[in-house]
Amino acid sequence: FQMILQKVSNVEIYYRAVQFYLDEQPMQLVPLLNTIMSKVDHARVVQQVRKSGHLPLIMPYLKSAQQHNIAAVNEAINELYVEGEQYDELRQSIEDFDNLDQITLAQKLEKHELIEMRRISALVYKKNKRYKQSIDLS
Repeated sequence: FQMILQKVSNVEIYYRAVQFYLDEQPMQLVPLLNTIMSKVDHARVVQQVRKSGHLPLIMPYLKSAQQHNIAAVNEAINELYVEGEQYDELRQSIEDFDNLDQITLAQKLEKHELIEMRRISALVYKKNKRYKQSIDLS
């Protein structure tokens, strides 16, 4: 199926295939997405998978797509890192890929229970020249 899907020229078929895999074989979704990665809109895929509630399943795909520095992909990855309390990965992601709503992320992190997440919030405020908020958090 994946080999045939590569030859399809109608882009809508890709999104139908993603929905089909979400409904029938969610564990096989990442190989499908890797096959059609160059032909799909990553933001639309993130929206479609988020709506179905299976965002953590496609983390390997998201990491591959993050190289394009797309806001929706960056925000989805960072959201998963915050949920999983993976502060080292979150810090690296923020430093390497800056196309995201950084202030909203900082506001979410400043109320987090982990001190490392609050430090990342202060770092994001500092990067955005909001020194008062950064100092208040420190």
